[in-house]
Amino acid sequence: MSQTANDLRNLRDEAVDSGSRLADDARAELARLRGQVERLMEERVTPALGSAAETVEDYGRRAKETIEENAYALSDTIRERPLVTIAVAAIGGYLLGRLMGGNTYVYPDKHR
Repeated sequence: MSQTANDLRNLRDEAVDSGSRLADDARAELARLRGQVERLMEERVTPALGSAAETVEDYGRRAKETIEENAYALSDTIRERPLVTIAVAAIGGYLLGRLMGGNTYVYPDKHR
């Protein structure tokens, strides 16, 4: 039985050693893969995000400039033709009121 006990201990030690080697190999592989992912992030993703941010910033700047130009043009038109502006605003308000108001009457119906 002594030989069998030694064989079992040896087998157990070999299994522990194999498990340790497997765990070490897995850790090394994970470290290698982590390094590859970090390198890819630095080489490809970060520059792409930077480029996208610059594009969005450019679109925002252009939109702001366009809005400012249109606001100045509208302001100039209002100064040049104030009566036309008042008439357009009044007609727009009336139409909006009619569309939003439904069938609301100020005076009660006398036929009821």
